[in-house]
Amino acid sequence: MEISRTALPHGTPPTSDDLRAAARRARGRVFSVAKGGRRWVVKQAVPGRDRIRAWGGSLLGRLMMGYWLPRAPLRLGGERQLRYEAARLRELRAEGEPVPEVARVGSDFLVLEHGGEPLWHRIRHAAFPDLQPILMDVSRDLARFHAAGHWHGGAQLRNYLVADDSDALVRIDFEEPLDEMMPLAARQAMDLYLLVHSVTAFKTPTERELALLCRAVIEAYLQARSPDAGMLAYVERAQAVLNFVERWPVRLFSGTGKDLRRMLLTVAAMDAVMAPGLRRGR
Repeated sequence: MEISRTALPHGTPPTSDDLRAAARRARGRVFSVAKGGRRWVVKQAVPGRDRIRAWGGSLLGRLMMGYWLPRAPLRLGGERQLRYEAARLRELRAEGEPVPEVARVGSDFLVLEHGGEPLWHRIRHAAFPDLQPILMDVSRDLARFHAAGHWHGGAQLRNYLVADDSDALVRIDFEEPLDEMMPLAARQAMDLYLLVHSVTAFKTPTERELALLCRAVIEAYLQARSPDAGMLAYVERAQAVLNFVERWPVRLFSGTGKDLRRMLLTVAAMDAVMAPGLRRGR
């Protein structure tokens, strides 16, 4: 799949009455509305994280990055979260990045123009030989995105669309205010981890093939962009923490714990590809 950038169409967004009616029928927070021959994607406002989850996120930051993350941004929700995401989307579009256009934002809803088919739906049952070039293209585009000074905050494969009129990648889900919690280098390191970890969710490839896919994704990123010292430092610290966790008895449960197996695959791939470069950098 060749990745390019494309503009998204314009149109008349749904009214408040349309949104309220669709929300009553919706089964989840995110739903679509058809109007004027177009489809629109709508996100409803939801409360932010509770205090316990915010404390957990702050502690995770302390372990992975060396400092406590501020809890206020971790608890962002409601209208403030919708407006935060709308602002990020508008900024990225202004810089030529392919993200959905914001049609309207208010206290309850964020309305976006339909950006395309979810990439995950297209590739989730693909065989190993077909997956590798697609995932390497995604990784190279993440490297390009980072080199331009950007960060995603939700770089998992589920947060990419393929534009309806081309094979252009369209990024979605920009609701986490990581810029209020961590430096750019840490945000970009987190993006790479999220992308690699999302590769381990495929069910068709064998575990060995998943390991090869994870490595290919990291290698493609490094071939497209050389991370700066700051990003490498965050990767090195995260790997040290994750390798420490791996040595604990929880490893004994790797045969039955899907989440743990996915974490171990991610850590092993980062070690295999990134560790030699980290050692050379010392």
